[in-house]
Amino acid sequence: MDKYLIIIGGGILMVPAIKTAHEMGLKTCVMDMSEDAPALKISDEYRIASTKDIETCINKSIEFAKTHNVVGVYTQGCDVEYTVARVAEALNLPHIDIESANNCNNKIKMREQLAKYNVAGPKFAYAQNYEEAVKKAEELGYPIVVKSTDNSASRGVKIIQSKDELEDACKESLKYSFFDKRILLEEQLIGEEYSVDTVVYDGIVYPAGISDREFDFSKEYAIQTGSVTPSGLPEEIQDKMYKLMQKASNAMGIKEGAFKGDLILCGTEPKVIEITARLSGGFDSQYRKPYSFGINLIKATIDIAIGNKPDFRDLIPRWIKYSKTVCPFPKPGRVTQIKGIEELKSLNGVRNIILNIKEGDIIQDYKHCANRAGYVIICENTYEEMKALEKKVLNTLQIITEEK
Repeated sequence: MDKYLIIIGGGILMVPAIKTAHEMGLKTCVMDMSEDAPALKISDEYRIASTKDIETCINKSIEFAKTHNVVGVYTQGCDVEYTVARVAEALNLPHIDIESANNCNNKIKMREQLAKYNVAGPKFAYAQNYEEAVKKAEELGYPIVVKSTDNSASRGVKIIQSKDELEDACKESLKYSFFDKRILLEEQLIGEEYSVDTVVYDGIVYPAGISDREFDFSKEYAIQTGSVTPSGLPEEIQDKMYKLMQKASNAMGIKEGAFKGDLILCGTEPKVIEITARLSGGFDSQYRKPYSFGINLIKATIDIAIGNKPDFRDLIPRWIKYSKTVCPFPKPGRVTQIKGIEELKSLNGVRNIILNIKEGDIIQDYKHCANRAGYVIICENTYEEMKALEKKVLNTLQIITEEK
């Protein structure tokens, strides 16, 4: 019988996973709540279910497995590791520990678990409501970062300077929380941020690339504006980051599979902002780290998900090139014209053009990373060539808007 991989989530980040699964001789069944999800269009099978509706995902997976040979459950670039673990458990397939998955998916539980094992990170507190948040924020000391408990892409994240901004920030965080309606408060750490991919096997963390993250902190929201691979950090700092990821993996009880961290460098010491039991999003693990290093993180983690020992050659860099996710930021409003797409396609070094908008769409205010208009992924042999190409891309792509 054909072997099937159930993939939880049908967004655009799942498209490379489906292509990789097909190259590995697997067929796929995607679960997503939207019939228009990009991954559904290329998947062999699909079932309509919200990735956060765990019981429905379990029931539909069990029904699917009655007539299909399901060998694994998988996601990547999507914060549904708890759903994946629960579905895989129900099907008696390889999965990470259920409690560990839940701890990764819930930011308060994550902070508590990391603190228990003295993994470096921000001071934090949580509150049940605004009134309690006022007291906890005073204890932490402003400025602070207010976060939703179980969402991603900076949804519900707000940086505030005083009590005057706290009530709105609490409302924003609660709006984006799914299951846990507590409010997470963290001290604002100052430093450059990094995306660290690793693959864990037999409890050992294997390096899989570090990217330098670029943010716009000019307003109260944390908006990522780009990401560069490989990192420009000295080797000894990168080594510290991988050792911190090993310590975090031990603390979270992650023994197998993908393990990704958002780290910040405070002076010469890295600290954990967030960790998750999946590969990085933002087209980092999907495209850029493969472009920059010639590695295949998706194949390695699919192998683990279906119970195979990973081929460690998939994680050994074969070359070093410089790649970047370039994000245009047109003014919020109605899109009246998009120019320069064909010119972009003709530029050497432009690998992917991914737009989230079309003419007539409304670009919302940039309150989280999911509101970004699109991405152009570029790759060149040198850093200088990459920076020159980035400038060309931003000058070529024009997204014209009018006020809403």
